[in-house]
Amino acid sequence: MISVILPVYNTAAYLSACLDSVLAQTYRDIEVILVDDGSTDGSAEVCDDYACRDARVTVLHQENGGPSAARNRGLEIASGEYVAFIDSDDVVHQRYLEVLITEIERHHADIAQSPYQIVPESKRSAYNAERLKQPLSNTCKTKVLTTDEAMFSMLYQQGMADSSPCKLFRRSLFEGQRFPIIFRVYEDLYVMAQIYPRITRMVWVDVPTYFYFKQDSGTLNSISIRRKDAFEVLETLEAQFMVTGQPQFVRATRERRLSVAFNILRLLSKQPHTDANKAMAHRCCQHIKSLRAESIRDPRARLKNRITSLFSYFLMR
Repeated sequence: MISVILPVYNTAAYLSACLDSVLAQTYRDIEVILVDDGSTDGSAEVCDDYACRDARVTVLHQENGGPSAARNRGLEIASGEYVAFIDSDDVVHQRYLEVLITEIERHHADIAQSPYQIVPESKRSAYNAERLKQPLSNTCKTKVLTTDEAMFSMLYQQGMADSSPCKLFRRSLFEGQRFPIIFRVYEDLYVMAQIYPRITRMVWVDVPTYFYFKQDSGTLNSISIRRKDAFEVLETLEAQFMVTGQPQFVRATRERRLSVAFNILRLLSKQPHTDANKAMAHRCCQHIKSLRAESIRDPRARLKNRITSLFSYFLMR
């Protein structure tokens, strides 16, 4: 059985479409755990309604604690051999779980992942029930990765997303491991860095079956400020890998930190020059100056990072 865990917080406008896509899965042996994380927009009532209509649905209500706390609550009661996480404002193809569990069992893997397709919010209505039933490609490619290959791919951003959605896990991987509630972003990356060393192999399935809707709301400034937590996550992982004697992952983590610094600096360039934004920009520049030489010499580093690092010597005097 697969335990499907959905953190729910104020997504009433999208929740029914998400739940309909989950309950329409061709793989039927599932339990759906909805964790209402203190919603105030009617999402809680939608959850309860689905629980009344389908015996596979269980609802937990709790005070708002964030997506990590909600996922952790779901893990506490999950009983499936496998577990999947889906965000409550996204939708999945009807064969999403079937594809992932088939490849896990075929390759005797511990995790299966497929790419997610980013869909502009303006096109959400096009991803209706009929669209989610369309046949998938019969020629999808798979790739099996070792622990080290999965870690390098994630940290060096070589196609392996660090998000918990888009993946199917053996639930045993989460024994003694939970999502950190102290981080507001990159909490998924932290957890994946703890879980990947536990796996024997991971399989990548090159067919998009998860549809992530990119919200138009919110400001770049608020995103930039939240992303400062990414530095804390990556510095924590870097220290962890130093203690465990894994220098190859120390370098990979530093490269990911460089990418974060470049990205936040790009976002901040479009924002007002407030004191808070100036302080964050200064912090990003300090990270870049301390890491760019390593990046230029690192053959695993993305070409984009190596070129930008080189130009930074001329732009950051």
